[in-house]
Amino acid sequence: MAEATIKIGGMSCQHCVASVGKAITGVGGVQKIDISIGSAYIVYDESKVKLEQIEAAIEKEGYKVIK
Repeated sequence: MAEATIKIGGMSCQHCVASVGKAITGVGGVQKIDISIGSAYIVYDESKVKLEQIEAAIEKEGYKVIK
């Protein structure tokens, strides 16, 4: 298992937290998430999903991953 904290721009409310959570849980291989406004802590299985795929799901939802 791998873990990462992703900084996310464009989040301003609990609806945003829910939207990002839905996007992340829709990606296979994610084991745990803890989301707050502006960031997401995730634990994921590297053999099933790459961090870039999770970041792409967040951006597809309309938020900006901050590197």
